Amino acid sequence: MRRILAAGRDCFRSYGYAAARIDDIVTVAGTSHGAFYLYFRNKEDLLHRLAVECGAQLRELTADLRAMHRPVRPEDLEDWVARFVALYQHDGPVIRVWLDNRDGDPLMQALANESLGPLANALADLVDPALAGQLDARMAGLGLLSMLERLSSYLRDDISEQLATATAARLILATTMHSDPRAPLPR
Repeated sequence: MRRILAAGRDCFRSYGYAAARIDDIVTVAGTSHGAFYLYFRNKEDLLHRLAVECGAQLRELTADLRAMHRPVRPEDLEDWVARFVALYQHDGPVIRVWLDNRDGDPLMQALANESLGPLANALADLVDPALAGQLDARMAGLGLLSMLERLSSYLRDDISEQLATATAARLILATTMHSDPRAPLPR
């Protein structure tokens, strides 16, 4: 089953969810259609399983962010952002389909509410209350999550992952409680 899950993720990355076919998935997995249907009813069922696994990892990241010592240290936040980026590099195709299709699929909506919503709220909890008059903390949390998601999806060979994570961490630090965004980030 793990090979089928990995193949589904790879096919969603290569072809997009809509264009990926079960034929593609079983070919990449090196298995049969019978094996696929032993574990999954259809491609949507495979996506649901991938989303459930990804959601568990997102909830773990959220718990780690909430447990982070305050004031947030730049190196701790950069490490956390690097873990988010690594998760996105692995499960980005699932997250993108999840975000695009959640309104039409009650299970995907529930997973988003249980995983992405709390992550946005945890990011919002980092926002300096002194900024409250200038912005809504919930919208700031969604904005920070959106920035992380988009940044992670646009990583290319000509942009180092370390530069991207350091930049994202610096942008988040610029909004956090009692942090100095000018503090040097570790290299």
